[in-house]
Amino acid sequence: MTDTVSDRSTKIIALLQERVRLEPLHRRLFYIVFGILWGSGALWVLIEWFKDPELGAARTLLQTLSMKIHGAAVLLFLTMLGSLLAHMRRGWILKANRLSGCWIIGVNFILALTGWLLYYLTNESAREWSSTIHWSIGLAALPLLSGHIYLGRRSTTRGFQNEKNKASAVRRGFANTSEANRTYRNHG
Repeated sequence: MTDTVSDRSTKIIALLQERVRLEPLHRRLFYIVFGILWGSGALWVLIEWFKDPELGAARTLLQTLSMKIHGAAVLLFLTMLGSLLAHMRRGWILKANRLSGCWIIGVNFILALTGWLLYYLTNESAREWSSTIHWSIGLAALPLLSGHIYLGRRSTTRGFQNEKNKASAVRRGFANTSEANRTYRNHG
């Protein structure tokens, strides 16, 4: 009876932890859309930094193209963010990666707000501030998202290993993993 219960519990825990991770197609689409969005924004910033100072506020043809791509990609990205609600809810329930997940949500909120301000503000001074905030946080989004993914994969692997070890100890007749470790140290 105990073996059946522990095997079932281990499977349920593994299933819940696995489900926090996005399905392969969903994950690939998210990475592609995020990559296009981040890349088009980074290209705009790069061109802005290195363009001829005599051009002033005028935009180059490549900047205009990158902003059109950025605008189209943001629509897809907002859709992808909406599709992550189940991922966020499950992660929150399992207490997995909460801090970095909250940072991701906050960063996306600020980016959406500053992007909206860039589109609708007419005051040049306010647009300049909004632009600086938008591209500086936008550039930081890639390492932040990478960290969130890394931490999530690390905790899922570690959590799954812990549950596997506990289930293995119970199958061998020990009440928990630490009891099994003590026995192996003393007799092994």
